[in-house]
Amino acid sequence: MGKTWWWAMVLAAGIATAATGQTPPQPAGPVAEMTKARQQARQRGLDWLSKNQAKDGSWGKQYSIAVTSLTCLSCLSASDEPFAGEGGKALVHGLEFLMAQQKAGKFNQQGHTWIHGQGFATLALSEVYGRSLFCKTRPDLDMNKVRAVVAAAVKVIADNQSDSGGWWYTPGGKTQHEGSTTVTAVQALVSAANFGIEINEDVLEKGFEYLKKCQNRDGGFDYLMDNSPDTASMKEGTAADVATLALMKKFDHAVMMNACKFLRRITPAVISHERFPYYGHFYGCMGMKLLAEEMKTLREGADEYAAAAYKDVLSWQQQDGSWPLKGWIVSSAQETPAYSTAFATLLLSIPEARLSIFNRKPAALPESEQKGRK
Repeated sequence: MGKTWWWAMVLAAGIATAATGQTPPQPAGPVAEMTKARQQARQRGLDWLSKNQAKDGSWGKQYSIAVTSLTCLSCLSASDEPFAGEGGKALVHGLEFLMAQQKAGKFNQQGHTWIHGQGFATLALSEVYGRSLFCKTRPDLDMNKVRAVVAAAVKVIADNQSDSGGWWYTPGGKTQHEGSTTVTAVQALVSAANFGIEINEDVLEKGFEYLKKCQNRDGGFDYLMDNSPDTASMKEGTAADVATLALMKKFDHAVMMNACKFLRRITPAVISHERFPYYGHFYGCMGMKLLAEEMKTLREGADEYAAAAYKDVLSWQQQDGSWPLKGWIVSSAQETPAYSTAFATLLLSIPEARLSIFNRKPAALPESEQKGRK
């Protein structure tokens, strides 16, 4: 697999997104017990991000498109009115940076990978557009232009799907594919569809099927679809596949139950010591929330799993409010703590479920929006 895949895992945390117009469900059990600590830590992290934003509106270093997208998603997920106040100004400045990094919906490539930046930026802008439909304070952006960029960006993603149904790191890889790239692309497509932006449904279904075919007999998922069901399953990668497949309209209970058993068997404690702990915990908690939403019998176990992950993430926060870079390859030579802090703050917002992909069923669009798009 090599270093290329591990860099994809670093970036493919992809992401989630903006508020849905629904009243967010309140967390219960062990997660509810740590609500105050979780929200306070999240705010300290967002304050750190606001203070450490670059003049051009970006965050991050080598992969500023992906990291800025994660940061914008974190800002969107943390508040009922994310476009208000000083935090709203930082969010809009970050979005302006993202808009400047694309031409006709295609975002610039950074480093070895293009699809992660393309997917995360599409996801962030899609969720911004969707969130703007429900918030009282609107962003100081041309939202029609944002919508047009998302519509163009999902077409670019579709055009670069491989023959297998997955995606590769760079454009045009019709014979190449792997899981983290596919997760990033699929979640962007789901988000756009949630907000009434046209996507190719066949492309989305092929992406879901690709991920399902990566499942091994132990319930975990392989790096890529290779018809080898007895190879060692990924831990963090399984969490990402679970969080993505849980967004399917037609829930595949057999696939998801086996995957859930795999994650609970390895436990969050194991993921905390793996190569990509923020990635694994983000998707693990997201996946468990979506599984519990579909199957009530899983709620208690899902809540316990998430609480254990949150506990570890909270313990890593530094005195200045940031989170340290942890895991393999990630270092100050490639990225800044904006990467880990964006991930951590986004992860801590999952219980409020303000992002569209944190919910199995998206909210109905306002009537004015439905009429305007007919």
